[in-house]
Amino acid sequence: MKNLQEEIVRFCTQHQLIKERDHILVAVSGGVDSVVLLHLLVQMSSVLQLKLDVIHVNHSLRGEEADRDQAFVEKLSEKYKLRCFSRKLNVPKYIERKGLSEEDGARILRYRFFEQILSKKKADSVALGHHANDQVETVIDHFLRGSGLRGLSGMAAKRDQFIRPLLFAKRCEIETYAALNSLDYIIDSTNELSIYKRNRIRSDLIPYLKKELNPGLEEVVLRTVGIMRETEEYLNQNAKLSFETCLINQKKNKIILEIDSFLNYFIVIQKYIIYQILDRLEIHRSFLSSRTIDRILKIAKERISGKKISITSHAHVLVDHGQLVFRRYSESQFEFPVQPGIDYPLKFGENIFRAEVLKRDRFSGFATKDSNIEFIDADKIKGRLVIRNFRDGDRFRPLNFPGQKKVSNYFTDSKVPLHLRPEIPLLECDAGILWIIGYQIDDRFKITKNTERIMKLQIKRNVLND
Repeated sequence: MKNLQEEIVRFCTQHQLIKERDHILVAVSGGVDSVVLLHLLVQMSSVLQLKLDVIHVNHSLRGEEADRDQAFVEKLSEKYKLRCFSRKLNVPKYIERKGLSEEDGARILRYRFFEQILSKKKADSVALGHHANDQVETVIDHFLRGSGLRGLSGMAAKRDQFIRPLLFAKRCEIETYAALNSLDYIIDSTNELSIYKRNRIRSDLIPYLKKELNPGLEEVVLRTVGIMRETEEYLNQNAKLSFETCLINQKKNKIILEIDSFLNYFIVIQKYIIYQILDRLEIHRSFLSSRTIDRILKIAKERISGKKISITSHAHVLVDHGQLVFRRYSESQFEFPVQPGIDYPLKFGENIFRAEVLKRDRFSGFATKDSNIEFIDADKIKGRLVIRNFRDGDRFRPLNFPGQKKVSNYFTDSKVPLHLRPEIPLLECDAGILWIIGYQIDDRFKITKNTERIMKLQIKRNVLND
C-alpha cells in the first residue's frame, strides 16, 4: 500500500504542481476523494507554508442532498479553520437555456465559478480531487464517444491554474487513507444510478473487461494515457509554432490566418492549430465536434469567400478572400446615442468617437485626407445622433454620388473585408446615415457655401486600450 502522504509530495514535485507559499483553492465536493485531498494538503501546508481555502459548488441538481453536501463542506472548512467559498448555481435553468447536457452545463458553470474566485482572490491554483480510476473511466468514456487523441490523453496533472495532485492514486488507496485517518465524507447517491453512462462504465463495463479480457485493465489504460499525452504535447508544440507562421492578425475576440499557409501543414497539425485558436479565444473545446472541425477544414480548402461555420451561438469561422477568420462576439447588434463634446469608446474599445460643433467664421477649411476626420453641415442633422453597427438593407448616398447605394455594395466596391463589416460603426440621425465611420460621409450632409454651423467628426486611437 502506498504512503499517500509521501506519494503526493513526489507527484507534485515531479509535475511541478505546488510551490512553497502557494495560495491554493481546494475544490471539495464532500466525497471521499476531495476530503482526502484536503486532508493531505493541510498536512503539506505546514511544511510548504501553503495558504489554503476551500471552494464548493452546489449545482442544484440533487435537491436537499446537494444542500446537505454544501453544509457538510462549510462545516469541514470550519474544522480546518479555512475560508470556504461556496455558491449555489442554477444548472437546470442554464442547460435548458443553452441546450446542453447536464454534465456539460454543470462543468461550464463550475469552472466559471472557480475562475472567478481564482481571479478575485489572486490564488495560484485550484486543486481538484480526480484520481487514477477517474482517469481510466474518462479515457474509456472518451473512446466510446469517438474522441481524438486529446480525449484519449485523459486529464492532465496540470492545466493552466488547475492541478490534480491525486491523479496517481487509486480509489481503493484513497478510501483506505480515509479509513485509517477516520475522515468523514459524503456519499453521492447519484454515483449508483445506472441512468448515468459514467456510472455504468464504472460499475458494469470495467469489471466485465477486467474479468473477461484483461485483469490489468487500469494499468494498461494508464500506460496508454502516458503515451498519448506525450504525443499530444508534441503536436501542441508543433501547432504553436505552425500557428505563428499562419497568423495574420490576432485580437482578443478575433484571429485571422492565411489559408495557403494553414493548408501547407498535415491535417492533424491543422486540427491542433484550430484547438490553439479556441484556447486563445477562450472557447471551450467541448463546443468543437469532429464534424465541425471537418467542416472548417472543408471551407478552408474550398476558399469560397463568405462561407461561414458556426462553432457556438457566439462564435464562427469565416472564409474571407484567402483568409480564415475565427471570431467570438458577445452580441450581434449595438446602438447608443451620442452628443457633441463627449468622447465615446466605440465597439471593441479600440477607438474613440467625438463630435464638435464649430461656427463657420471660426473655420477656415474642411478639406482633409485623413479618413478618421470628417466635416458635415450640423444644421442638416434631424433628431438625435446615434452610433450603431451595419445592418442588412442599410442605404446611404455616397459623397458626390447621384443616388442612393446599399452600404453592403459600398463595402464590396471599396474592398472592405467581410470580417470587418459587422464591426464598422455608422453615425446616424433621423434623416439617415451621416457617416460610415472611418470611410465615407453621406452627400446630403456635406458642407456647402450656405453652411453656417459645421460639425467636426473624428475617431482617434483609444490609448487606454493599448
